[in-house]
Amino acid sequence: MMSERKAYPGFKLVRMQGITAIILNSNKVLVMKRLWLPFIVYPGVWTFVAGHREEGESEDETAYREVFEEAGIARADLELAGRYAEVLKIDEKHERKFYNTLYLFRSRTKAVRKNIENTAYRWASLSDIENGRLYTNVFADPKFILKVIRKALIKPF
Repeated sequence: MMSERKAYPGFKLVRMQGITAIILNSNKVLVMKRLWLPFIVYPGVWTFVAGHREEGESEDETAYREVFEEAGIARADLELAGRYAEVLKIDEKHERKFYNTLYLFRSRTKAVRKNIENTAYRWASLSDIENGRLYTNVFADPKFILKVIRKALIKPF
């Protein structure tokens, strides 16, 4: 990874234990549109499922819980395809940066049930993600994220 600690100078590095989950089905990537509330992270943008780790919870438990809470996809419908520690995310609105563990899942279902944190969802193509069509990059190294997605899409479901 690039020298991320120096990326985005002036942005405060904060400790936020959490995960980001990229969910794939066939050749599509699930993106959720965040509710517009000024106090939440990434209000009003299209992004991947993400959330904070609760006390006593492992990162894996957090990932499966957040996917179920935000997208309604049960653990039984998910296959873990990858796990990447310390992926730097950028919160431009609050001028801060933080690390998350990135999870990559393959979903056996396209059925999604959004929760109160999200107003909409869609299954986007890789081209949509690459070109920022109904997707907002929140990562310091978007090339790495695209590489992870491309690699996973090559493997058959």
